[in-house]
Amino acid sequence: MKRANLFIRYFGLLVFLVGIILNIKMYIFDEWPTYLFFLLCLFGILLIGISYLKR
Repeated sequence: MKRANLFIRYFGLLVFLVGIILNIKMYIFDEWPTYLFFLLCLFGILLIGISYLKR
């Protein structure tokens, strides 16, 4: 069970970081705002939260 929580936590961190990087890229290159990047960040935070709650 500990391995599954660790996998969920790292996957959530990866998704969160990808969302942050895409948000920064969107602002730097003055692209259209897409809320998919914000949803990616929220999904990453949700996965990290789930991994801590499943202890």
